[in-house]
Amino acid sequence: MVKSKVNNLHGLLSKSLGSDIEIVDQKTTLLTAPGEHYGSIMLALQIIVKKESGKEQTFHLVAKLIPANEMLRIAFDISVTFKKEVIAYTETIPALNQLQREYKVPDEKLFENLFPKCYGARVCLDENKNEVDEDGVLLFENLKILGYKTEDRLVGFDLDAAKLIIRDLARFHAVPIALKLLKPVVFKEKVMPCLQKNRGLEQLPPEVGLAFHNSIMEGATEIIELKEYRDRIQKVVDFAAANPYVNRPPPNELFGSMSHSDFWVSNTMLLRNELGVPISNKIVDLQIMTYSSIARDLIFFLFTSVINDVLERHYEDLIRLYHESFVNTLKEFDLDVSDYSWNAFLNELDEVGPTEVYHVLVMLKPICTERGKVENSLEDFQDTDWSRKDLLGPSHRKKLKDTVLALIKRNWI
Repeated sequence: MVKSKVNNLHGLLSKSLGSDIEIVDQKTTLLTAPGEHYGSIMLALQIIVKKESGKEQTFHLVAKLIPANEMLRIAFDISVTFKKEVIAYTETIPALNQLQREYKVPDEKLFENLFPKCYGARVCLDENKNEVDEDGVLLFENLKILGYKTEDRLVGFDLDAAKLIIRDLARFHAVPIALKLLKPVVFKEKVMPCLQKNRGLEQLPPEVGLAFHNSIMEGATEIIELKEYRDRIQKVVDFAAANPYVNRPPPNELFGSMSHSDFWVSNTMLLRNELGVPISNKIVDLQIMTYSSIARDLIFFLFTSVINDVLERHYEDLIRLYHESFVNTLKEFDLDVSDYSWNAFLNELDEVGPTEVYHVLVMLKPICTERGKVENSLEDFQDTDWSRKDLLGPSHRKKLKDTVLALIKRNWI
């Protein structure tokens, strides 16, 4: 049964709001819809808190809990990944903030601003146990109340949104590299624990993995424009089947950083003004972060989440913007950035690009799953909710075609 209540909410909130609080009232609703989010249960919490002074304050929060379904817990390796996200918010982000403050980085550029405000995080109720269980929870501000939205995964981001998000992604990568260069021991102690490897879809029944593989080749077979490239695409799929994504070799150390590893439309939330212009962005879902090349997140984001026509016209503009933002962030720490030249960055993209292709193509399956096709609740989730052939439609075929052709153009397939 999906949990509808957070146990010992007072103990969790008292760390951020003070021990003198009393929770007067709380209302809970389920935010997670079938087919839209798999790795966790999301609850909306409206909480009225009273201080000893008698003053009451309402907080609109989101509680992130482990999945109710055992198969999803296995698929997302919750015993590892949930703990990684708790570490990220309780240890990693504060350590990166501290470095910025030491170098007098303006408050508006603090690392914590890239994410929703976290009001508390734990893996279980017993602090001495440190093992993820049903009481594991992360509490965040409710971004939707503030006007942030998850954009349409079946459409993708326009140019203005892509530019805003890419600037943030560059900062997300650059600040950890600054810590690694300036304080390697702190980096090892505070950042690396939230980047440890976790297991993935290879743990699931073979038919699920096969369905993900087949979503690429079946699409390639049906799309006339991809006919001449089918052998190349097949090699990508065969290699990935024999070499699971989680077992990839370590990155080029120069460009190795904190990598989101799943940075696409649904894992960032955008705030637009009354004219529809994007003005702020928040990165969410840090549970499968790894130590990887900065190029991986950038490539994955561009080819899964930016409207293909926009990407085709503005690819170089976007990667130049990323590089400029990345280098400028490093300069805030008085670092020598000569090793991070434009040519070195391009070489890194071309080296990493071919190894990220499968990740891009296989994720087009959940990204392009037709709305309404997954009807089971997350509690009753079945492997067929990932493996059924009727989940995909014209939007997947078009996205697959445009993406494969763009990757071929760059000699990454």
